[in-house]
Amino acid sequence: MKSINYIVLLLILSLIFMFCDHGLAPPPKEKIEQGIEGKIFYKGNYPTNITAHKLFASKVYRIFRDMNEIMNLIFTTDSIALYPPDLPFTKIDSIDYRFVLQPDMYRYIAVAQARGEITDPANWKIVGVYSLDTLNWDPRPILIGSGSFVDSIDITVNYNNPPPQPFEN
Repeated sequence: MKSINYIVLLLILSLIFMFCDHGLAPPPKEKIEQGIEGKIFYKGNYPTNITAHKLFASKVYRIFRDMNEIMNLIFTTDSIALYPPDLPFTKIDSIDYRFVLQPDMYRYIAVAQARGEITDPANWKIVGVYSLDTLNWDPRPILIGSGSFVDSIDITVNYNNPPPQPFEN
């Protein structure tokens, strides 16, 4: 009889603990996202030998020695963020994106493209820049505040008229 009482007591206790929540613990923190969103438009004669397309946002903008310097910044600092998914590199007219970024000033938002082996910096070039000036392609900086998305950050990739490369040579 005592063993039945213990079993019933254990069942009741296990049911009580199963339905208890965390008591007075604070609610989980709400995930706050911020960043940019917009559309990338593709124009011109589409190259057939593309092996990668990447959207990136850089907190720094200056003339770099070469693409290798940019890749080093990507891997060793947080000054350049890569858009997580790969952009398609099949022929399309446009694609919408939503790029989650840390709050900060981003001075250079661009699309880079590789032709050939993607680990070779010499195979990468900039093919589109967020700019309101399509003659000089001056990059337009974007300030991202905490918890806000900046929209209409549209970028045009024009294969017949690419922007200048941000490199010395």
